[in-house]
Amino acid sequence: MTDTIKGSLWMVGGVLCLTSMAIAGKEISLQIDTFEILFYRSVMGVSIILFFLIKKDQLREINLKEIRTHLKRNIAHFTGQNLWLYALASITLAEVTSLEFTMPIWIVLFSYFMLDEQMDKFKILSVFIGFIGVLITVRPDIDSINLGLIAAAISAIVFALTNIYTRRLTRTESTLTILFFLTTMQLIFGLITSLLDGKLDIPTNENIAWIVVIGFAGLGAHYCITTAL
Repeated sequence: MTDTIKGSLWMVGGVLCLTSMAIAGKEISLQIDTFEILFYRSVMGVSIILFFLIKKDQLREINLKEIRTHLKRNIAHFTGQNLWLYALASITLAEVTSLEFTMPIWIVLFSYFMLDEQMDKFKILSVFIGFIGVLITVRPDIDSINLGLIAAAISAIVFALTNIYTRRLTRTESTLTILFFLTTMQLIFGLITSLLDGKLDIPTNENIAWIVVIGFAGLGAHYCITTAL
């Protein structure tokens, strides 16, 4: 099996995990604050990653050589996640998903400017066709534009930037190292923002199952996509 096929299969796995996370996020987004969703997801993520790092005796791989890139990646990701969860609560899942399809367009553009990857005629045509496809699906007009649509559109841009930083990190960092900094930084960001209102809500029996799905699906998506990249 070629590396291209393997990478494609990992990316498909990432898409399936993201789909599961979107469904769970839609169900829970009206019950619990987005900051707290990300905090509890990160608690699960840190626990899982530490388990594998200890089991594989890879804790010594954790280093601070690329801490700035990790920080940039996770600020972008945390911003995108909050906008994405807000959009899930505000507009239909179909609209959120359609606007997510603009992410490959932004990845192509960011890759050209940030990773010095070539922009050929095929990529330019793909960007153009993809953008037209999103317009046909969403059919935006002045009256229909709202904060949910804007949040979904911006989240796609920020997620694309996250993938660019991930691509940079995969050149020198292992997948588990990237996921370690992801989960720990997201946990810190989530805790700080969750406490802005002076309290931290505890999940109920009704929504804890969805948090578990978000935790495993979110971590699975990052593992698959990072491995693919």
